[in-house]
Amino acid sequence: MKNKIFIFSQYLLFLSIGAMLLYMSLHKLELKQITETIYKGNFLLIIPVLFISIIVYFFRVLRWELLFRQINQDIPKSNLSIALCIGYLVNFAIPRLGEVTRCAILKKLNKTPINQSLTTVIFERTIDVITLLIISILAIILEYANHTSLLKSFINFDLIPTNQVIGLLIAFATLIIFVAYLIYKTENKVKTWLQGFWISIKMLAKIKSIFLFSIYTICIWICYFLMTYLWFFTFTESSNLSYYMAFQIMIVGSFVRSIPLQAGSAGAYHYGVSQAFILLGISSITANALAIIIHGFQTIFTFIIGSLAYMAFVYKSKT
Repeated sequence: MKNKIFIFSQYLLFLSIGAMLLYMSLHKLELKQITETIYKGNFLLIIPVLFISIIVYFFRVLRWELLFRQINQDIPKSNLSIALCIGYLVNFAIPRLGEVTRCAILKKLNKTPINQSLTTVIFERTIDVITLLIISILAIILEYANHTSLLKSFINFDLIPTNQVIGLLIAFATLIIFVAYLIYKTENKVKTWLQGFWISIKMLAKIKSIFLFSIYTICIWICYFLMTYLWFFTFTESSNLSYYMAFQIMIVGSFVRSIPLQAGSAGAYHYGVSQAFILLGISSITANALAIIIHGFQTIFTFIIGSLAYMAFVYKSKT
């Protein structure tokens, strides 16, 4: 009972934070102005953005399949697609639960051990974080070269060496010690599960198809860039923004999406991205309209493709 109360309180807290950030983004603006601006947008752009949104799922499935091959698991692309789409849908309702859901679905469809599928999810998430950090460092270097300060406005460098890096190192060391202790102390069933998890981690660390894996990762981030940049042409005011500015907006959007809030970090995304557009010289009305359109499209797309995947999962489970 206490655990359910804690989970509900956490859910309510994150929901409140998202609502507060959304209010901070929109409270000084007239809703009528925003809706009128949105209605005037060029929504033919939905076609190429929809195509790219599907393609990015395709690359994610191919990359995930590579990881399973590395740990000697052969899983059909259709099952990987179902698990991936449902996982993203679940993340919209309860952040981070989608990763576990993906593993549970593959357990149901393919009898894949959860400890093995979980290692692939952790591995690809780690690679995505590392990639985001690399392109963020590149963007900051470009900011110094171009005498701009968008990303520097969102990052407090003083916190990085003292809090974040040290905290991550301590957390990682603690995790290793904890896992080692469990393997040593726990009963055979848990010990076997953890040993299998660790064996899969070591196999993934020696991935043979590193070049192909890297290509898929690059393609995924190119798609993310295009899914941001193409929306700039929705309005005349934002259509003159450069590739470099789209690169900056994509990074800001990726960081705020990583905040564990419901509905794809709704509120945090609207606030962060709209403020980024304003810093680039876009009016607050257009900035908020763009944030709503970009996030709104992905929300609808995730809901539709996740719902279709769930229906496919129910059908496959019964056959």
